[in-house]
This record gives sequence, C-alpha cells and structure tokens, in this order.
Amino acid sequence: MSEGKQSLEKRGAPAYPGPPMPAPSAYPGPQKTSPSAPSQPPAPDYNTPRVLHIYRDGITHRHMTITDEAKHHPLYKIDQNSGSIFSSKPHMTIANPSSNQTIGTVTFHNWSRTIDLEIHGRPIPFESEGIFTRSYAYSSPAFGERLRWECDGIFGTDLVLVNGGKEWIARFDGSLFSMSKTGKMHVVNGSINGVALDEIVVSGAAMVQHERRRRRNSGGGEGF
Repeated sequence: MSEGKQSLEKRGAPAYPGPPMPAPSAYPGPQKTSPSAPSQPPAPDYNTPRVLHIYRDGITHRHMTITDEAKHHPLYKIDQNSGSIFSSKPHMTIANPSSNQTIGTVTFHNWSRTIDLEIHGRPIPFESEGIFTRSYAYSSPAFGERLRWECDGIFGTDLVLVNGGKEWIARFDGSLFSMSKTGKMHVVNGSINGVALDEIVVSGAAMVQHERRRRRNSGGGEGF
C-alpha cells in the first residue's frame, strides 16, 4: 500500500495529500504563471478533482471511451489489440474521438519490462522501478519531473500517480463488478488540461493494461 493511502481513511470522494500542482499546458516543461492582478478572476478551485469515466464497448477491453464527469462528452477513445507477441504494434492507440487524431500510443514488450509511450509524437520510456515492485515511472515533459504510477487499494485494482514529493497527481479506481465500465480517473488539479491531461490518460491507460496483462498471465483473471 502506498504512502498516499494513509491519508485516505474513507472510501468515497478521494482525499489527496499535499498541495495540488499547477496545471502545465504544453511541452517541454511546467507552466509558469505570474502573480494574479486584483482585476483578474479568482483562481480555479484546485482542490476539486476532475473526474473522467472510462467505459468499454462490449465485454472485452479492445475498445474504450473516456468521457467527462457528466458522462455526455467523449474526450478520448482507446483501441487496442491482444498485445501478444504476434500482434501488431502499437498495442494501444489513444485518439481524439472527434477528429480521430492520434494523441498517444502504447507498446508492450515480451522480453522487457519497459513500456514504450509516444505522446504527440514524442517517445517516452515508461520504466519498471524493479522486479519486486508494481510501480512504473517516466520523466514527464509536461510536468517537468519524474512521475510514478503505483498500485493501491485492497485488491490492487486502484492506481495512483504521484510526483517526487509523494503528492498525488491522479488516481484510477477500477470498477470490479461492472460489465460496461472499466473505472474512473480522478485528476487532483481540476484545471489540468491539454498535453498534461493527455499524458496522464496515456500513461494511466498503459498502467491499467499492464496490470490486466499481469493478472491474466498469473492466472488471476483480467480484473477491471
């Protein structure tokens, strides 16, 4: 169980330790903001997480849709193949459902623990933090630091994205008993958008699929 879990005493609306991060908007580094002038509107409520819902088409996970909190507007679509040694690459493609433009891809390797991410054409290695851990980390161009996805929760189906200071950036909660919903993702800073949100979604989708593959290979079922 991660250190962030200690601050989450009750299930329900997630509680997030530490101050939320400012919302970066573009590569290569975090957005820098100047002090607000008195005439500017109030800053967004960064303590209100942004919630994304993830649904699958049918009983498989080959095609999924990520919607906004109201569940009315598709924000991302995910298409994936089997991920076996014989399947074509990339194994996952995340795209804009309106324009069908590719946002990112995910490629797994049978003989390496490193997962290859590509976000807006930029390759990003997604690296295991050790053979005895279930954590994966990457150097984030959008946030300007190294971020880590790690498993959380009693059943290991919940995932959290943290920075070097153990502050939560996002959380994925798997839907174990739903036939149509894969889960939902809470983004701590509600104003995060653009390439920073794309990065969270692509890396999070890679981590979710990696955990599904791990459970399938260990004979424990695919889970969420």
